[in-house]
Amino acid sequence: MKINVNNIIISIEKNQDKEIEKEIIKRGIQRNNIEKVIWTKRSIDSRKKSDIKFVYNVEVILKNDVDISKLKNISIVKETKIIERKPINSGEEVLVVGTGPAGLFAALRLAEYGYKPIIIERGEAVDERDKTVDNFIKTGELNENSNIQFGEGGAGTYSDGKLNTRIKSEYIEKVFAEFVECGAQKEILWDYKPHIGTDVLKVIVKNLRNKIISLGGRFYFNNLLIDLILKNGEIQGAVIRNNKNEIEKFSVKKIILAIGHSSRDTYRMLHKNKVFMENKPFAVGARIEHPREDIDRMQYGKYAGNKNLGAATYSLTYNNKEEERGIFSFCMCPGGVIVNAASEKGGVLVNGMSYSDRNGKFSNSALVVGIKENEFGDELFSGMKFQEELEKKTFELVKNYGALYQSVPDFLAGKITEKEIETSYEMKKTPYDLNKFFPEVITRNMKAALNYWGKRYEGFVSERANLIAPETRTSAPVKITRNEIGESVNTKGLYPIGEGAGYAGGIVSAAVDGLKIIDLAFTEAEE
Repeated sequence: MKINVNNIIISIEKNQDKEIEKEIIKRGIQRNNIEKVIWTKRSIDSRKKSDIKFVYNVEVILKNDVDISKLKNISIVKETKIIERKPINSGEEVLVVGTGPAGLFAALRLAEYGYKPIIIERGEAVDERDKTVDNFIKTGELNENSNIQFGEGGAGTYSDGKLNTRIKSEYIEKVFAEFVECGAQKEILWDYKPHIGTDVLKVIVKNLRNKIISLGGRFYFNNLLIDLILKNGEIQGAVIRNNKNEIEKFSVKKIILAIGHSSRDTYRMLHKNKVFMENKPFAVGARIEHPREDIDRMQYGKYAGNKNLGAATYSLTYNNKEEERGIFSFCMCPGGVIVNAASEKGGVLVNGMSYSDRNGKFSNSALVVGIKENEFGDELFSGMKFQEELEKKTFELVKNYGALYQSVPDFLAGKITEKEIETSYEMKKTPYDLNKFFPEVITRNMKAALNYWGKRYEGFVSERANLIAPETRTSAPVKITRNEIGESVNTKGLYPIGEGAGYAGGIVSAAVDGLKIIDLAFTEAEE
């Protein structure tokens, strides 16, 4: 018999396993009837800084059945009903474009069903990509096809590796199980804010690639999709610039398009081929960075630095009701670093990433303002063009691949920061008044949010807090519109998935989207 025991609250200073067992017994389960205890969720209750607690949900395997009808916060574990599915056309070759989480999990699912996925990636395999990124940071030599945005693993490979998601899906368990099998920490299975870290992600994507290959998949790195072959609005194949810089054609009837949110050249190629797309909301702002100890203290008080807690996270929101606009923190990287995420010559932006131990000196997060779908023009790609303009403007101001910076107090006061700041960002930094860089709608709302948060979170607004800008690629500014089975609404055989399609917003949701669309479009439920 398996039971759920929920809402077990324990001080962080106590022995967690012993206290969990005590609480299970207190709820009415005899010690000698407990075979195994499995953590299913652990969260932190830090509302009372003087007494921070862990809150657990656990699954208990019992040796003998018990009557739980009168026991509090205990329920029987419900077995998940698995729908058996069979492929519609097993053995068919399917082109998968992109090796971010959406593309990898779509390819995995295809291979599991007996299809033959051909996976192309414009960037390098992760080990070579890592060397290219390091070289860019040291020398400023940008590879436009292999960088922080592009290459094996997608943009998420250089991130905190956050796995928390707001979506609910039957596929989430599959995603987490695959991550653990491929090298992720087992803690992701129960941590309420699971993360992997960029160092572990690089191992996972290689192992996932090898698993797909073992199932019949084929990978081609440094291969860029440059055109579609269409007939009467149906996919007949794809035109690729391969790793020898030669033009090559793939004859396929189905393409899984997992291009990520930064493939602007691919968006324009799709538009040329009349694939239907529309503008969608996105967000723009800057990275805000604090000494890690300040954020730890803000969140944990006297427990800051406690080994059981690790680096503190935060998730902040502010709603400008008059404008119906959200301002929020995004992709928070505890103990992480800010990196240059450029992917186009003459354009600059920043992003954040963390290693698995989150043990860096600083903590950073995007501080971004919501942009409505047609705020900077009604034509298609108006949002994308706005992003490009900010990135080019930064390059011109820095006169290289670097970033703009300003302390938070100076940003609020509207003056340039004259001192050189302490920061994790390694490339060139230029002081600038961001009030003169962003449109007023962005700076006005950033200030409103900072003033609001500064009153509620001690140390968030201080001389030690700095802005590094710009953060422009929080999500895709366009959506490749699709129907109920994930196929393009006007291009038969084209299946846009993940963040680049505008249907996901993070590692897990992108991976789930890849799995879901394969099930919907390439299989059918068995009776």
